Amino acid sequence: MTGSLVRVAYGAGMTVAAMLAAIGAHLPGAKRRWPTLAGRLGKLPAPERAAAQGGDAIWLHAASVGELVAVRPLLARLRERFPGRVFVVSTLTGTGLALARELSEAHLACLFPLDAPATVRRRLEPFRLEAFLFTETEIWPSFLSALAGRGVPAILVSGRVSARTAGRAWGLRPLYRRGLTPVTCCMQTEEDARRIVALGADPRRVHVAGSLKFDVGTAPPPAEIAQLGAALAGRRLIVGGSTHRGEDEALLDAYRALVTAHPDVVLLLAPRHRERVAAVESAVTSAGLPCLRYSRLAAGRVVLPPGPAVLLLDVVGPLAHCYALGWVAFVGGSLVPAGGHNVLEPARAARPILVGPHTEHSAALVARLAAAGGLVRVESPAALTAALGALLGDVERTTAMGQRARAVAESGRGALERHVKIIAARLTAARAPDASTA
Repeated sequence: MTGSLVRVAYGAGMTVAAMLAAIGAHLPGAKRRWPTLAGRLGKLPAPERAAAQGGDAIWLHAASVGELVAVRPLLARLRERFPGRVFVVSTLTGTGLALARELSEAHLACLFPLDAPATVRRRLEPFRLEAFLFTETEIWPSFLSALAGRGVPAILVSGRVSARTAGRAWGLRPLYRRGLTPVTCCMQTEEDARRIVALGADPRRVHVAGSLKFDVGTAPPPAEIAQLGAALAGRRLIVGGSTHRGEDEALLDAYRALVTAHPDVVLLLAPRHRERVAAVESAVTSAGLPCLRYSRLAAGRVVLPPGPAVLLLDVVGPLAHCYALGWVAFVGGSLVPAGGHNVLEPARAARPILVGPHTEHSAALVARLAAAGGLVRVESPAALTAALGALLGDVERTTAMGQRARAVAESGRGALERHVKIIAARLTAARAPDASTA
């Protein structure tokens, strides 16, 4: 299929998807079943539209909560560097939108539009954009092409392209090439840089700047974390972070197998998607274990029992601080084929890390942590049980692994400054009459 046919087919497919979404958004119960659908149809509500028209805007897009947390320091630095602009933050999820609306660094938060040409035009219409920044793998061809047509610089920040993504996108290379050619790409690793060039990015605009997640500071823990620490009263905590279906069950099986030999241990489960909380709670009770929701424990409505117990993190935000209370961390999305999630949070907390075989989203970092002795990869639920048992029985090894993990996390700092320099240079070049590549 030629490049023009690929582009036409993609645009038509996204247009049909947007039309179906518009119909679906008006169906009975749509707000409950698809809470973010209406917000992705392009048109901004009146208050947001007024804010968008308030001046030159810099728009930063991050897919979800993890990416928003990672780019927040960049957003703060850009507000210092470019005062007087309207700073817009967009995301794809309802949870991400709730967090974006809480960011003091953003003037306006919204959902990212569906990538249909007409939908994109409606969303861009009220803005006087000076730049568009987007994170990691959020490459939307129609949106990027619309920006290029308006002469708006687009910058990929903390960019990454997994082998899996590169393989899937190969057939759409003509589509990606058109969108990526004018984009300044700040990639996490040399391998990410090679892959983005293979997808069509201009090598002259590709930089290796590192991952912004390395420069995320640790905010002071909320009061609820101190209450959780007091409730644990010295008991050891296994933290299962960002878990998916299948991983909660594997952790529960491991916990039941180990708790008799280690009666002081408590298990904490933090589902990746908040809508799974009730299902995970049901799985815990079906396993014959007491289940305590974090929110209820923090409010003093329940008390941690002296025997086996499972804590369920049912709010967004405290996971990084929960890692700091832990003895060992399992990072989810890795025992099932979801690509793996953020291993930097437990590394910064100096906790030994366990992951499954599926870590494509952070392959280079996982490899560094494993080589340094701060992380162990487990291939199955049985191997997870064995690895947890080994760490519960070896204080010296657990401490040493945590220190090695933290050393790797500290070694990656500096990405924020590199990003700010590249972005400032790109915007300066865009304002110059003879702007060329950057």
